[in-house]
Amino acid sequence: MPLDRDEIDDRVSERAEEVDDRLDHIPDSYSMPDLEDMTIGTAKKFHLSLVYVDIHRFTEYTSEQDDKDVLFMLNLFIPEIIEIVRDLDGYFEKNTGDGILAYFGAGETNSQKAHLVFEYLATVKYALANHVNPKLEQYDIEPIQIKAGAAVGDVYISRTGVNRLNRRTAVGMVANIGADLEEKAAKNEYFVSHGIKRLAERGGCDWAEYLTDMGSHGTYRWRPNSDAEWEDAHYWNFTGGWADTDWENLK
Repeated sequence: MPLDRDEIDDRVSERAEEVDDRLDHIPDSYSMPDLEDMTIGTAKKFHLSLVYVDIHRFTEYTSEQDDKDVLFMLNLFIPEIIEIVRDLDGYFEKNTGDGILAYFGAGETNSQKAHLVFEYLATVKYALANHVNPKLEQYDIEPIQIKAGAAVGDVYISRTGVNRLNRRTAVGMVANIGADLEEKAAKNEYFVSHGIKRLAERGGCDWAEYLTDMGSHGTYRWRPNSDAEWEDAHYWNFTGGWADTDWENLK
């Protein structure tokens, strides 16, 4: 049956009008709403930290492992890093098959937004090294390595899709920066943005001492508020973790 092009046009036109109306006045928000509480096509503005976590070389991993082993690994790893998001009062959005996007700090101080990123990354490292990878080895499944990218700033959270096929989506420069840093990262690298580094320092966060300068982050710039001067942005590798983390299981 050929596609009804007029029906597609009508559908897109109608949706464009609805979305334009819903996005006409986007409110600032301080507490993340449940997905079910957001109307499809609406958005809210937040100041948040975002963390992307992915499995390093996932495509190669899946091509080298039995399908059931890959499914076992995913069903062990992904739920655990989601639970850690919840433990820290964050929110998560399934990003791809091999990772998640997490939001932290809605309604929190700026320094707490940065601190929660480090708490999350340190806990994910611990969970992977001390529990997930050892359990994979127990079942004769190849352990995994992960990577991450994180940023902080203003972001629009929108519910996009149609009917039951919809999801929460982050839009804005901060989301782009976090995704770019995750893409830059290699195995066991956890890159955070210039903004996270600065907010952590200003808030006296102890985790800030575990940041290694990785150099300039392209053309990105950063400033804490509209009255401050712009700074050339660097990005930083977070090497910290909990003292009892079994680092050998992260190699």
